[in-house]
Amino acid sequence: MRKKKITSQDNFYFLFLALITLFFASAAAQQFNPEGQESVLFMMIVCLAFSVAGVNKDNKLYRSWYGSLLVLAAISGVFEYFQEARLAVVTLLVLLAFVVSQIFSALKQVFARKEVELNQIIGSICVYMLMGLAWAIIYLIQMELFAGSFNGLEDKVWTHNLFEALYFSFITLTTVGYGDISPALPVPKFFVFMESIIGSFYVAILVASLVSSRLSQSEKKQRVKG
Repeated sequence: MRKKKITSQDNFYFLFLALITLFFASAAAQQFNPEGQESVLFMMIVCLAFSVAGVNKDNKLYRSWYGSLLVLAAISGVFEYFQEARLAVVTLLVLLAFVVSQIFSALKQVFARKEVELNQIIGSICVYMLMGLAWAIIYLIQMELFAGSFNGLEDKVWTHNLFEALYFSFITLTTVGYGDISPALPVPKFFVFMESIIGSFYVAILVASLVSSRLSQSEKKQRVKG
């Protein structure tokens, strides 16, 4: 049986599955093993590496870039684990670069297509989830740099705060804002309201784009039938 190749019609399924797995695994680790989350970084790298499977094999530049970032994150994470160097910020910056790269790559694919397809819808959801992950990493970096950045979050190893940062990021992105976690310093406050603004505009632009594409697609089919 001939093996099915990854195409632009199904490339977002890998990313979507990787993100869902990462978020749930992080929640499970936080709930059942809150004091022993040294494996969180390894879990992140595995899930993000799996998402690279959705990148077309012919695009060697993207694959090399993503692979290099993950390797660098793994190396700095190993040094950080053995406490031979304070490389938490380096690890987080590399992970942030990886996530931001995937956001731009996914955005180009989502908004480039003029026909509304399932893969495009899944891709738009992936972009939203990646945005939440990116902002969570930004908050973790701030906690490494500025003590007492957030009310409701203790200053401890970033892997122990990953899920809480994810939780806060997504309730901010969706403008829910329960209030159990809140920014305490001016710089974190700036990033929080920027995430709220970007999250709101993304949804509005996405809906308008999908509706426009759908209408254009319907008009094209009607002209063909006519």
